[in-house]
Amino acid sequence: MDLKQLCEKILTPGRREAVESAVNDNSCRRISLYGLAGSSAPMLMSALPSRGRPMLVIGDSLDDAGYLYHDLSRVLGESAVLMFPSGYKRSIKYGQVDPPSQIMRTEVLNHWFDDPSLRYVVTYPEALAEHVATRDTIEAHTLQLAVGSTVDLAETEKWLRENGFQEVDYVYDPGHFAVRGSILDIYGYSCEEPFRIDFFGDEIESIRTFNIETQLSESKHDRISITSNVSQQGKGESLLDYIPADTLLWVRDADYTLQRIEAISTETFSDSALIAGKRCLPRSNSWKNRPRSTMRCASNWNPIF
Repeated sequence: MDLKQLCEKILTPGRREAVESAVNDNSCRRISLYGLAGSSAPMLMSALPSRGRPMLVIGDSLDDAGYLYHDLSRVLGESAVLMFPSGYKRSIKYGQVDPPSQIMRTEVLNHWFDDPSLRYVVTYPEALAEHVATRDTIEAHTLQLAVGSTVDLAETEKWLRENGFQEVDYVYDPGHFAVRGSILDIYGYSCEEPFRIDFFGDEIESIRTFNIETQLSESKHDRISITSNVSQQGKGESLLDYIPADTLLWVRDADYTLQRIEAISTETFSDSALIAGKRCLPRSNSWKNRPRSTMRCASNWNPIF
């Protein structure tokens, strides 16, 4: 018996009918599911049919979210699940930005509305307490490139510089780009790997990701999006304001989650962070004003230990 078959065993026909009926009931604002221990909660979620748009799973902590992400991705595949982490190392109050985490956050924002294969986004209170860029900001700071399209390389370089990218000999960090003849390397903030774009005149001949250690090309792409560091663009908004109002939320304990977000939002910088001149993203308090009706399907599972 494989994992998919095991998940179907947990979600029996009777349970499936009951859960799907509650989820599709527009008058239902909260669904409570009890008796789910260990991996049974993500296994039940993975057995539910796709809703055509992502659902948000909120763990109690980074470790809890990590377990949920692992279980969901093992069953559904990595393309169907994304992690939305905090953009900071250790704690937000220390103000130490973590570039890889910021890439993951931007990747989620870029995929939320345009990726039909994305079914779940997993996060936790520390990540939800931070603002995200608005959709307009992301669109204004995103460059679309496709194989076969005609692109002015000089104008592309100008766009990269105006959006905070730094020209280097070899890219190795997000925000870098390099030009060598007809080859343009770009390491944006919406993908975990940099891209190598090969031009033939003004036409894009090929697009590949490449390994920053070996500098060797890897997978091919027909179309890509290059996003600058939108975390530094303006005040932003809560993730709950960014996503559609009818998004299905899965949360262990809604009251605990809200209390934890409020506690994080009111924290101040530590003295060491202030001395170092660190800065953090604006705190998000907009979840307080989010209408209850927009959380109509906030599901709550209660594990038994």
